[in-house]
Amino acid sequence: MAQLIRAGATLTSYTCPVCGTPLLRLKTGEYYCANCDKPVVVVRSDAEEKEVMIRYGLMDIRDTLYERLVMINNELKDTKDIDRINDLVKSMILLLDAYDRVTKIISQGTTEETKAQRK
Repeated sequence: MAQLIRAGATLTSYTCPVCGTPLLRLKTGEYYCANCDKPVVVVRSDAEEKEVMIRYGLMDIRDTLYERLVMINNELKDTKDIDRINDLVKSMILLLDAYDRVTKIISQGTTEETKAQRK
């Protein structure tokens, strides 16, 4: 914690919802728990909390889709059977489409947040 403060972070009155340690606000404006070694999102209302939960849920879905794409890619490298290759490519196309859609939804939310912050 002291190292982060020396680097320009400031101690806040907010506490980590997991461990209760006071949160630091980094130079980037993000809140951070030095004890948990994780960023923390501070929300001011139930509606804002719901938006954050949805966004992080979508990011988790995107990460899962990426992991599945890597798995298919690894299997594709080792597969000689043309029917299996065909099935893997079809699955990959569906996953890429889903990944693209989720990424667009996440970025739209970020764009809307930026617009709201400017107002």
